[in-house]
Amino acid sequence: MTRSQWFILTSAVIWLGFMVGMAAYEQSVFDWHFAREEVPVHDGWHWARRLVTAGSSFLLVAALAQACLRSERIGGGGLVLAWSVTLLSVAGEALLGISPAAFARVGAEDSAIEWLSAMLLFGAAGLMALRLRTVLRLTPAHGPRWIPVVIAAGFTALFALMALEEVSWFQRQIGFDTPEAVAARNWQGEFNLHNFHTDITELALYSGTGIFLMLLPLLRESEVARWPLVRVLAPFLPDRTVAAVSAPMLVFTYSHWTLLPVQAAFWIGLAVCIAFARSSITRHGTVLWSTLAVWVAAGQLFMLAFGHTMVMIFDSSEYRELFISIGLAVYAFRQSRARDA
Repeated sequence: MTRSQWFILTSAVIWLGFMVGMAAYEQSVFDWHFAREEVPVHDGWHWARRLVTAGSSFLLVAALAQACLRSERIGGGGLVLAWSVTLLSVAGEALLGISPAAFARVGAEDSAIEWLSAMLLFGAAGLMALRLRTVLRLTPAHGPRWIPVVIAAGFTALFALMALEEVSWFQRQIGFDTPEAVAARNWQGEFNLHNFHTDITELALYSGTGIFLMLLPLLRESEVARWPLVRVLAPFLPDRTVAAVSAPMLVFTYSHWTLLPVQAAFWIGLAVCIAFARSSITRHGTVLWSTLAVWVAAGQLFMLAFGHTMVMIFDSSEYRELFISIGLAVYAFRQSRARDA
């Protein structure tokens, strides 16, 4: 095992061990559920765990950045899109500062934001179906043919499921009633899966997409992508352009801020922005990533400072899900243009 491999694996074990260990400790000692929605807490205990979470997250990113083998360039179209999405996130937080009531209305159930998120995810599913077609055409008959097929098909199904869940399978548009067996267990009495336990679903969504859209692009450029167990997955890893477009999603964290995996996703995203700013091969890229790093930090500070003015503590959730959908749609678009299996 090389020194860089040892550093990467050790930092990953430290990060994961702290996440699991702290969640188990808080559950057993304080009876704090690992997935809960609450106003951010800033006492001594939460500051201590916050510092350790930030430190372990930055350590993991530093290990991957040190093992970087190449630095991908963001094209002109990607730069324009990244700047546009960033400005859109600034406008979202400005709306909260100007009028919390308007912020709540724009992000309400069945709002334009919710439908735009669903349309982006439906589009992402269609684009991944095109990727699946390419994989089926190009994957050789010998070797691990099933792996890329399963990955492409899995993403197609996942994005379609996420889109249908976003609009509760068109329940309100079609007008059918929720079956009694479902309504009895669904937190909102709707015909969907994610509200059987909304907190766990949101924990998985926010932390999972944070890792996928921000950390994996850095891993893609590192030596880890050449490890035998990872090499077959490398064609499906999101790239630096996807990370740039996705970074603004990080600033809409409020009612899930105390959840360690979600908070870790924020620190990882911030650290990745800094790492990409340092390794960018173009001046435009350096400026973009430096701006993103500043905005991710400042935007989250703004959310923590003014989040209490929101009508409901979860009002920022639909905004975050919109920016997640944008990131996933860009990922699917870039995958649909890939010409390898």
